[in-house]
Amino acid sequence: MAVAQAEDLVRKYYAVTDELGLDPTADLMRLEDVAISQELDVQRRSFQDWRNAGWIQKGRTKVLEVAAQSVNLDNSDPATGRVPTVMVDACYDVTAVDVVDPAGTSVVLADRPDRAWVRFTVSNHSWDTDPENAWRVSIALDQREQEPCEPAS
Repeated sequence: MAVAQAEDLVRKYYAVTDELGLDPTADLMRLEDVAISQELDVQRRSFQDWRNAGWIQKGRTKVLEVAAQSVNLDNSDPATGRVPTVMVDACYDVTAVDVVDPAGTSVVLADRPDRAWVRFTVSNHSWDTDPENAWRVSIALDQREQEPCEPAS
């Protein structure tokens, strides 16, 4: 059950970050539905920087693969961060995604890969009270050394 919930949360994470990139008026509080801790801070700063620069996303991210790599349901010390955690790898495709400045000029780096893997640490800091719905991404790390997945058909 934890694996399916964590994998679903990763898909939702991409949907929420797409929503925030596409709509500069969307409430950044939506990030709290999908992220916590370090990842919440990183995403808040990133989207605030985008908004300050007037950047807007065009197109949506396609999530091609999501697969849990490990599960640890140890909830022995939530105060120190020892909470249930699922490591999830996801491969995404941003072939159809651009980010533009106020003049409509792309700000995407020319060497950005179209497809790549990310390793997510998905944690549940409210396991005792909400073991099903309190999963959040706490860390997201690019896995650039991993071969990209196949393109979307």
